[in-house]
Amino acid sequence: MSELIETMPGANTAPPLLLLQGTGGTSREILEFGRRLAPQSPLLTIAGRQGVGAQRQYYTQTASSPAQPAQVDQETRWVAAQARRVCRENHWDVSQLVTVGYSNGAALGAYGIRTGLLPGRVALLFHPLWLDVAQPVTDARREVWLSAGQRDPLVSVATVQKIATACQNLKIATTLEVTGGTHHLTPHEVMAAYRWLAERLD
Repeated sequence: MSELIETMPGANTAPPLLLLQGTGGTSREILEFGRRLAPQSPLLTIAGRQGVGAQRQYYTQTASSPAQPAQVDQETRWVAAQARRVCRENHWDVSQLVTVGYSNGAALGAYGIRTGLLPGRVALLFHPLWLDVAQPVTDARREVWLSAGQRDPLVSVATVQKIATACQNLKIATTLEVTGGTHHLTPHEVMAAYRWLAERLD
């Protein structure tokens, strides 16, 4: 599975970023995006194990076939285990791990934050889809930033608001950024995410 995992070096004293891709995304694209968000941080991306090529995902979900809870939980645990291993091998502080996810990857990130499976304290989740969590974990140490687009045909603002409310109910400090954009990221939301994260990396 080493072909699913790529890293980009940074300052070992800076919080590392775990980058979770959207369907159709590439490791190179998400690593470059991570570098824009955190210029000094070591970067790690772990691609999903479901599907192949441009259709690779963390979990399988279509309009006619909802996500399977067992698969979502299994894959979140796998991603978390790989993140811990890579951080350990590179001497990165896994307790400071920042999760950054987009779409399918953001949904997995939100699931990992709400279940407490993903290490770290801070997460930025762009246009996450909703996933049911059977046993959510309250954690007042965590902070999450979410974004949604008013013209997004795949993930509605209401869906992201539902995730934000679920996080708030777990005592997670939650910020929601709503743009007038579609499913694609806008310069405004990327800059808002950068500024939010920079305040927490100082």
